[in-house]
Amino acid sequence: MEEDEIYSLDLVGMRVIVKDTGKLVGTVGQVFNFGAGDLLQVMVGGTEDTVSQPNSENQDSTPSGEHVWIPFAEDIVPDIDMESREMWITPPKGLLELNARSDKRSKKERRAMEWKEKKRLQRRVIAAKKILSEMDQGHVLEGLLSGDKVQKASLAEQIRSIDFHLFRHAMHSVSRPIGSLSKDVFVKSSSSRKKLMRIPYETLLNHEENANFASELNEGAGIIQKSKAATILITNDSDTLDAEFQGLLNSFNKLMKNCLVENDYFGLDTQKVWVLEEMKLPIVSMSSKLNSRKILLKSPWEILQKPAGTGVIFSLLSSNKILDTLNEMGVEYVQICSLSNKPNIGHPLLFGAVSSFGADAGLMLRKSSKETEDDFDLILSMNHVNKMCRDVTKLRFSAQQEQHVHVEHVDGQWVDVQPEATNCHRLHAEVTSVLNYFSPDKVCVIEIVQQ
Repeated sequence: MEEDEIYSLDLVGMRVIVKDTGKLVGTVGQVFNFGAGDLLQVMVGGTEDTVSQPNSENQDSTPSGEHVWIPFAEDIVPDIDMESREMWITPPKGLLELNARSDKRSKKERRAMEWKEKKRLQRRVIAAKKILSEMDQGHVLEGLLSGDKVQKASLAEQIRSIDFHLFRHAMHSVSRPIGSLSKDVFVKSSSSRKKLMRIPYETLLNHEENANFASELNEGAGIIQKSKAATILITNDSDTLDAEFQGLLNSFNKLMKNCLVENDYFGLDTQKVWVLEEMKLPIVSMSSKLNSRKILLKSPWEILQKPAGTGVIFSLLSSNKILDTLNEMGVEYVQICSLSNKPNIGHPLLFGAVSSFGADAGLMLRKSSKETEDDFDLILSMNHVNKMCRDVTKLRFSAQQEQHVHVEHVDGQWVDVQPEATNCHRLHAEVTSVLNYFSPDKVCVIEIVQQ
């Protein structure tokens, strides 16, 4: 090992301090590397809030137990003292707050809110139990009559969390054949579309100047600088969310100097960059009759649920009040995409292209063999985002056949069912299905091409 080299494990446990203020951010918990450099997982808080002024006004008010991600790059972590086990950082504007939601209410206020929330949740469980009975899904409630307190509480929480408005619509929509306008249709027809733009991948990746797109780039930069754009990033697995978000931060690090800093990129506004996990809906048994489809249970106290696709993002935006926040902030365009599209995320050229076409929707397509069905990138006008959130019945669901082990309540006993073939449906909706409701002349296609 060279004299100035440091093993990643040596960083674990080191205190992280903001160089300009002396504020203690926290302690390095783990070091990750996903191909674009090391990333520090810093556990926020500590026994001291500053290095030399523990009682100063620099005290960190962030609750303990939280963590932030810090790219281990020389321009962000310029000084490391191995003897004192401290590193001094110079984080770009907004880095420590990225995707963080701090709660600065008093302890008394939080307790009052928790009590109100508890009562609200109890009412929702009661209402959900009534809906399940009306839908002839009473078998789901059997677990509430047996088991210990923890098991019953877990089942009640799962019942409460079901979006029944969306679930009912999904059950009805897959019971009748409907057409679909998938991303593949746009891939095949894009060459003949009038509102088509082809952008070299390197232009996005390196944020390089390109005279061919100067107008669109300037227009997009104006949209972002005026805080008229927001980005919603979607993942379908909470277990991989941290890893994907780490990769996102690494990609931000590459563009930090010439994009984020120079253009005050979103100001790294935590209210305009959201990372959300796909909503889950119950898996249902296979049947041609709507009333015969039953919610499957993994155990008497666990509903078998799977991510319901990117289309359910509109229900998430409404239920989490993100939609209200975006409207209050005057957002005009929303980018909805997967975390795999890192070079595209929040890129001014893409927003500018959609705006210059006068389009209400822009679909980004990558001409690459590496693209998968899970990769998607869509920019929608805020007007149409509002319409979709107000009426989620516009979403088009499909019933994907799957095979799952489950339990059934038979003659007062729980019986294990081991299927030998596909036995159930996953209810699934793609976000691109919303394009069915746009006038063709209001949709533009942007092809990202490899040169």
